Amino acid sequence: MRTFIYTYSMFAPLRIVTSYSFLKSAIKIDDIFKFAKKNNYLGVGIADSNVLYAVPPFSKTASKYKVKHLVGLALTFDGNSIVCYALNETGYLNLVALNNIVNKSIDLTIDDFKVHSEGVVAVLETNYGRFKEEFSKEKEQEFYSYYARLSKVFSSFYLGIEVTTKAEFKVAQEIREFAKERHYETIAFPQIRYASKNDAIILKMLEAIDKNEKITESELEGEQYFHENNFYSKIYTKEELDSTIKLVNSSSFIYEKKRGELAKFDCEDANQTLKDIVFNKLNELGLNDEKHIQRLNHELNVIKEMGYSDYFLIVSDYVNYAKTHNILVGPGRGSSAGSLVAYLTNITEVDPFDYDLQFERFLNKARKSMPDIDVDFMDTKRDLVFDYIKKKYGNEKVGNIVAFQTIQAKQALRDVGRIYDIPSRHIDLLCKSIPDKATLREAYKNAPQFKNLVDSDKYFLNIVTLASKLEGIPRQAGLHAAGVILNNKPLESAIPLTEDLDNGFTSQYEKDYLEEQGFLKMDLLSIRNLTAIDYCLKLIEKNKGEKLSFYSLPYKTKECFDLIRSGKTIGLFQIESKGMRNAIKLIKPECFEDVVTLLSIFRPGPMDNIKDYVNKKKNKDKINYLSESLKEILSPTYGVLIYQEQVSKIATSMAGFTPEDADLFRRAISHKDKNEIAQNKNKFIKGALNNGYKEKDALEMFDRIEKFGDYGFNKSHAVVYAIVACRMAYLKAHYPLEFYCSILTISTGTTDHKLSDYVNEMKSRKYNVSLPDINRSTKDFIVYDNTIVLPLSNIKGLTEIAIDKILDDRILNGEFKDYFDFINRAYHIGVSDIMISKLIDAGALDSFNNSRATLRNTLRYALQLAELSYDKNGQLILDATLDNQKQFFTAIDDPLENLNLEYEVLGINLSDNPLKYKKDLLVKFKAVPISDVSTTYGRVNIAGIISQVKTIKVRKNNSQMAFVKIFDESGEMELTVFAKVYEQSFNLLIKNNIILVNGRYDHDREEETFVADSIKLLEE
Repeated sequence: MRTFIYTYSMFAPLRIVTSYSFLKSAIKIDDIFKFAKKNNYLGVGIADSNVLYAVPPFSKTASKYKVKHLVGLALTFDGNSIVCYALNETGYLNLVALNNIVNKSIDLTIDDFKVHSEGVVAVLETNYGRFKEEFSKEKEQEFYSYYARLSKVFSSFYLGIEVTTKAEFKVAQEIREFAKERHYETIAFPQIRYASKNDAIILKMLEAIDKNEKITESELEGEQYFHENNFYSKIYTKEELDSTIKLVNSSSFIYEKKRGELAKFDCEDANQTLKDIVFNKLNELGLNDEKHIQRLNHELNVIKEMGYSDYFLIVSDYVNYAKTHNILVGPGRGSSAGSLVAYLTNITEVDPFDYDLQFERFLNKARKSMPDIDVDFMDTKRDLVFDYIKKKYGNEKVGNIVAFQTIQAKQALRDVGRIYDIPSRHIDLLCKSIPDKATLREAYKNAPQFKNLVDSDKYFLNIVTLASKLEGIPRQAGLHAAGVILNNKPLESAIPLTEDLDNGFTSQYEKDYLEEQGFLKMDLLSIRNLTAIDYCLKLIEKNKGEKLSFYSLPYKTKECFDLIRSGKTIGLFQIESKGMRNAIKLIKPECFEDVVTLLSIFRPGPMDNIKDYVNKKKNKDKINYLSESLKEILSPTYGVLIYQEQVSKIATSMAGFTPEDADLFRRAISHKDKNEIAQNKNKFIKGALNNGYKEKDALEMFDRIEKFGDYGFNKSHAVVYAIVACRMAYLKAHYPLEFYCSILTISTGTTDHKLSDYVNEMKSRKYNVSLPDINRSTKDFIVYDNTIVLPLSNIKGLTEIAIDKILDDRILNGEFKDYFDFINRAYHIGVSDIMISKLIDAGALDSFNNSRATLRNTLRYALQLAELSYDKNGQLILDATLDNQKQFFTAIDDPLENLNLEYEVLGINLSDNPLKYKKDLLVKFKAVPISDVSTTYGRVNIAGIISQVKTIKVRKNNSQMAFVKIFDESGEMELTVFAKVYEQSFNLLIKNNIILVNGRYDHDREEETFVADSIKLLEE
């Protein structure tokens, strides 16, 4: 390659394509600044195609490292690639405008550039698109005439030169001559898509994933990575390199600026309107005593000073819309339940005084970020609330929030397997050995079974090495599950958006960046439990004739707490997990406050205090509170720090902090900032001494608070969530069948559908659940004759279309009289023989009183008979003597075959239990029934069918262990499988496997568990 003999010149790479150009680049934001420092670049610039996704992280990182930077946008215009850069705020807003035009699927015009050219520099890429394909010496005049019009639109216009091959060097020379004759400026403009030479393979893999192709070559053409400055000096002119520096230096754009504006509620004076609403409500509720009035005035003053009156009115408006339009709303969420104003505007359901909740935990003048009033809605109607907000404030002011989906460990392995054509069983083996949510590095460090696989053969090591290169790269854009932004002006005037017919506007910036820029972010959360409650209330009205309201359901009744204390909490909001049930056995909740504590203490960190809490609850007289003032704060939790609010109250009472300073103190402790903690410690001790406390008591309390750290829970959040849990407990206690029906129906088809768990609990409470029935079942679980009947929709492989046809025919023509009547009608409406087989396997045709083997044997004949009953036009032949031709091909059922097929289509065995047919093996190995295990001592054998496996990381040595749930005919039991046994048997721990376990029942633990010493398949 020919080189220029120019004076050495510095360089700023401007055409960096980031990984936010999904699957088109391997460059992460941190890579840019790592290599900028390594290569001594004087600045950097980015430009992704048609999106500005990377601008916030790029700009903030550049500011952090004090690196000069330029933000750009690569656009397609008339077949050309034009990259526009913002030099200032006006230029940035023009980039936003151009972005929003192309993201409406509108082709850019020359007029669009004219309108949005101020503050913008344009670079025409000569190595891409129409210019590259058509440029030649013969067409120079034609090109000049064409591009002259475009160049005159911008105050600064360049021809971008990229040289990655020898052939391109020759073309670049011709372009330089063309530019010189026509007075165009050229600029060094190499595209950079991967960080270093060794990273070329990452881009190759991403391209293969994007195109769904196999990798056939190991190298890429060109060298699109970061080089040293002297490399660029060999292929670009000094002027071209200097132009990159000139552009970076000419930018005054600052990303960190407020561009959002809080939306206004439709009223003359938001402050006065809010005040009128809350005081009217205060009087209506009879709460106009001194403490409420004083608290209310304080909250209103803070809200007014911080400019959030409109915000409260907006949230109250859409919450009340939901409540008046049959959309269930949760009683509150997060720290907003500590606000009396939120209670009086109907946003929350709790009076903060009832539970000693703090307003400062939610909002205070020292808080720098926007307040969060998150609201829970039933998941099936959450979008109706979003639609209402758009209709009220205007579609152009409301949008969704983007959430980027990155390539995770298991996905990276599957991608590598697909593009390199690696056998799927090898990839499955690796994926199965990785704990959920673990990175490849974490899995290698903490999961012995994964480490052993990787170390066993270079083959596996190479696969994992390739996958690690993909891990963490953004794969696509999605929607934030709950986030919504609302602005006082049209969104497209301030931020880049994408737009589609289904979702409307979606921001190109993630939620934290939007909040920093002053946009109002609201979380409209979808809660499935609220939908289950709504469905349950409808069933109760239908079955019992009782019309109940969610908002008036009792949540402090003895029946609620008796049910929770029994541990029968499957399906109850927030307290259904195994760990929660174990905590319940220890805490034994007797009142609402105990449930609030339960929700708060069963979390990493504070859960270590459960036994301490229980012991102090039993021996209340032995608790040392240090002083009476602290006793008032700590007595509800028997001296154990559980709530964040307790830390703030101690800081106020003991050390004399203001409520605002106390909340900052709490935050500093939570964030574990050593400097802040040291400063606060001195202030805390000094304040405590001034208030008459002994230094040793002050130090002891500070140490307790510091150890407590970020483990504290937000009591406001715990209270409102405990209300939902207890209301569900009330329904479960008083209307169990309707409750089980609703929770099962709502969870059908979800990843955490736990039919077997529900069935086991229902059996333990003496409630029945039956197989699907062709004449009873619908699409949902139903209560029939004091039994819950499975729906047809629970049968795997039975399509929704087939179900609809069957149900429609049953409505139109009545119940199916017998097997031949069903086959005859099913054939007529187009239900296939495969679908009918699924119904047989599920037991849905058992009511016809024939063995399933007989029904299977007779199916072909019955279908042939049905075919003869219709003419060529599909009309029933009236004189067909169907009844006289009925005959069954009788066969005796094989019980195990039936159970296997039943499990295959239902995911559970309801008609029988496979272990019933393994009696000889159970006797041979002296297996103890699960129901009798708790009475055994020493090592014994138990046998069971695996229903659930949960793996966890052991903190001490970062190994893996598991909790395995098994069941037999007598009941269910959870096994504790410690690391050594887990490593030996993890490949056997698969749902539905029948295992033989040798071990012992642990009588020392209050929770029921069986510690496994060895695990084998029963058949082996």
